[in-house]
Amino acid sequence: MEYDDIHYVNSDGVVRYTNPDKNREGRVHPGTEKKIVYKYVPQAFLKAYVAAWSNLDTPYFLIIEEINRGNCAQIFGDLFQLLDRNNAGSSSYAIHADEDISQFLSSDNKGFAALSDEQKDAIRAFELHKDNGKTQAVGQNILDGKLLLLPPNLYIWATMNTSDQSLFPIDSAFKRRWNWKYMPIEYNPLDKKTQQPIDWKFQIGDNLYSWGQFLGKINPEIYTLTESSDKQMGYFFAKADNATGIISEDVFLNKVLFYLWTDVFKDFDVSSELFKNKKANRSFRFTDFFEDSEALGNFIDNLDLNSIEPVNLAMTEDGISRLSVKFPDGTILNTGNMIDIYTRTLERIGLDMVFSVLADRKKGIYPLITKEQIAIENPGSKRRYKKVGDYYLLVGPDTYPYAGIINELSSLLSIDLNAEFE
Repeated sequence: MEYDDIHYVNSDGVVRYTNPDKNREGRVHPGTEKKIVYKYVPQAFLKAYVAAWSNLDTPYFLIIEEINRGNCAQIFGDLFQLLDRNNAGSSSYAIHADEDISQFLSSDNKGFAALSDEQKDAIRAFELHKDNGKTQAVGQNILDGKLLLLPPNLYIWATMNTSDQSLFPIDSAFKRRWNWKYMPIEYNPLDKKTQQPIDWKFQIGDNLYSWGQFLGKINPEIYTLTESSDKQMGYFFAKADNATGIISEDVFLNKVLFYLWTDVFKDFDVSSELFKNKKANRSFRFTDFFEDSEALGNFIDNLDLNSIEPVNLAMTEDGISRLSVKFPDGTILNTGNMIDIYTRTLERIGLDMVFSVLADRKKGIYPLITKEQIAIENPGSKRRYKKVGDYYLLVGPDTYPYAGIINELSSLLSIDLNAEFE
């Protein structure tokens, strides 16, 4: 809907436009009314195209994420031919714009119509230098919207994940118009901001293991089975808790192992020793990890990963917890051991409210909070249930992610808590 001039067809067949005039109440009528209009609406490509031509001294980037998720031939259409670049960086040759794009570029204020005289002159002066040494004065036709040509300062970058099962293949004619750079899996990545190593761990029972070491063990097995790198996992396939840098057992089981057994191994005979359930004298099935409490630990033992000594994040030398929880009213809980602080924090929030949002959350196979006593099947586990009021809270060793659970509650309940290790 836009304001447009009011007009009518006179008896002589001539279109007449109303002029602003005083109506009966003495007010001046603007001579316009809101009408449905049809016009070309620019999207990402044309916005980048206009911006680049408007300032030829500044680089502009059009970023296309997951380019292999769509039909490239349909998405690019005639623009496909502009991807051929010459030595100067512009398109090797121009193409004729269709009528809609041409009209938009030449007459719309979001196109070239609102540019300053200096900007228009810069476009007019542009010459296409072909690789054969010839030049072509195309600037005026570009400004008029008659021709389309990618300027040398417009870069198109795209990403694609070869492991995705793309709906549409990318043919070789499209591929050869791009420069390609393979990004290998990083098993010891650096934080892009701090340049410090990202050293995530994952937790199984009461033990921590190196996430990078696990990937270094499992990815060669994936390649051996599938004879392809496409199904291998990258470092950020699973996400660690921000506060602890630990991938929980629940995430490891229901995301990592679920992916392996339902997507990677589904068409292959997983018969190597790494995947052998020695207790059942056969290969592991995904359901084993839910039916047998020892299965997950036995699978990790097969991989021969080095267990990392749990870092005592909970206690200082004088036995006082390093966990600190700050409430919106300024109250800070940081004295006593970690389990006490965790318990008092949940009590202060309200156990009924905590149960309402965490009733379905589990640590491994055990609920974080329950109304009934649950037996811990593994006698060697440091986990246990602590009775608090009418509820039982799952508590564990010093490495238990109490801070992560409290901060998640803060987000779910919008109560602005802050839990951290001092």
